[in-house]
Order: sequence, then C-alpha cells, then structure tokens
Amino acid sequence: QGVVTAINSDDGEMSRRLNQEAAKSVKYGGVSEEDAWKFVTLNPAKLLHLDNRVGSLKVGKDADVVLWSGHPMSVYSKAEKTLIEGTVYFDLERDKQLRDAIKKERSELMTMMMKEKNNGLKTQPIKKKESEHLHCNSL
Repeated sequence: QGVVTAINSDDGEMSRRLNQEAAKSVKYGGVSEEDAWKFVTLNPAKLLHLDNRVGSLKVGKDADVVLWSGHPMSVYSKAEKTLIEGTVYFDLERDKQLRDAIKKERSELMTMMMKEKNNGLKTQPIKKKESEHLHCNSL
C-alpha cells in the first residue's frame, strides 16, 4: 500500500473544510478522488488504529455522515444534512423553515413595538453590542 497519508487539522474552521483539502490533493497532487477522500476519512482512522470502528461506511461501524448538494469535493456543494450517531444534527430544509419562522416572529415583535411606541409608550434607544472577535493570541 505504501505510506498511509492523512490530512487533518486542529483548527475548527479548517476541520469543516477537509473535503476541500482533499480536492486540492486531486487538483495539485494528481491523486485519485478515491485516494484523496481516504486522506480525510479512512486513513486518519488507520493511523489512529481506529479503522475497525470508524473511517468508512460499513454495517457495525460508527459513522457521522454528511449528505451534500453536489460533489463532496466541490467548493460549491453545501451540506444538506448531517447525521451524528444516527441523529440528524443539521437539515438544510429544516434550517430554512426555522429561519423563516424567526424572521416572521421578529417582524411581529417589531410591529408590536412600533404600535406601542405610536400609542405613547416610552422607548429607549437601541444598544448595539459589539461582537467580540477572539483569536488564539488574545487569550
């Protein structure tokens, strides 16, 4: 088999894009798509001696699965559904429904507040909280 090669990251952002790192192996390294996919699935499991439990889809193995809108190595593909230990943790359609419900609720609350203001209720200015950007050097 040769050298078992894996791509990994301890960075939260990069770990969400390992599929794109695998794609770079295809484009710039001349690696087959199948081997590149193993760089981020089966091979890390082999290196950790966990390939009997994880790293590939097989009856009896533990698996977290992402269903993509297109080719999983494309930057244009979106995660449509994510399953972890058999439980759906993300569903794009459900997410859209929740966002629509939040938008509707926000609109209703704004309408209620404007109505109260127009009826003479005392108001206060909006206080915008600055979002805090944390970096590994800021701790």
